[in-house]
Amino acid sequence: MNFLKILDELKKKYTSLILYCLLDRVPIVVKGDDPFDIDDVLIELSNIVDFRKEFVFNVDFVSNREYENLIYNENIDYNSQRIFVRCPQNVTLLALKKINSFRGWLIGFSTSMIKEDLNLVETQLSKRLKKFLIITLNRNHISIKLEGFDLKEIDLSLENTILRKISEDTEKSIARMKRVVLEKIKNSTVEKSLIRTLLDFSVEKEELKKNIFKKELRNFHSGSKRAFFILSRLNLLSKFETTTTIGSKTLLETIDYEDASIERIISFIKDEWNEDFSNLIENAKKASIGDKIQSLWG
Repeated sequence: MNFLKILDELKKKYTSLILYCLLDRVPIVVKGDDPFDIDDVLIELSNIVDFRKEFVFNVDFVSNREYENLIYNENIDYNSQRIFVRCPQNVTLLALKKINSFRGWLIGFSTSMIKEDLNLVETQLSKRLKKFLIITLNRNHISIKLEGFDLKEIDLSLENTILRKISEDTEKSIARMKRVVLEKIKNSTVEKSLIRTLLDFSVEKEELKKNIFKKELRNFHSGSKRAFFILSRLNLLSKFETTTTIGSKTLLETIDYEDASIERIISFIKDEWNEDFSNLIENAKKASIGDKIQSLWG
């Protein structure tokens, strides 16, 4: 199943929601009647967030203690890759029996399993996951449902910007590739059927889209990590000084990333590194400490 191609057919809001959940480590549940399609989608979702380290349940770890050790190591080492877990559809029932927390997990289950097990999986997921996204795979169709969220409270501006840039950059790249080929054949006697073949970049377009997708997410992650490093130092300074706030405009200019609001970056930092720096941010119109930032980098 070409999941990225199907994403193109979804309403923009739903694609943005998937992206939002991937970034903010909201559990994503993929269900359907074809086990192979489910596992393919889980793998494609995991490939998108390649700035994190993937662990596969029942392959890389099998017990809750092992999982808690992974979380512990993440919490004590800010420089380590954040983790996420992919849970193939054939071991989800086992995971629900053994694991206590599913933050950031990608979980699959097949609706073709025996009815008793299916009821158990659905009941336990609803009981154990307070907030999660369900992707239901039907034949040539995907439906999306968000559980535990008020959609009106979710700001998808960043995700919409990323999707727009992916579309624009992909089309620009394909246009340049076609232009080069056309320049070489415009005065040739090549048959029209061959010209159509030469100008068919559909396969390359999918690969380009994947690469640009990953690049845009890495850019956001890198910008947020730079903000994290700065705010960590300001947080340390706050223990010695009365005021160590920074204007949002100053911070965005310093990290050289302006596709996301400061509120979105702060929210991401809280989910990614478990640190809340919202008390250090002031409105750009208020006094900031840009000079301190310069000295910190210097």
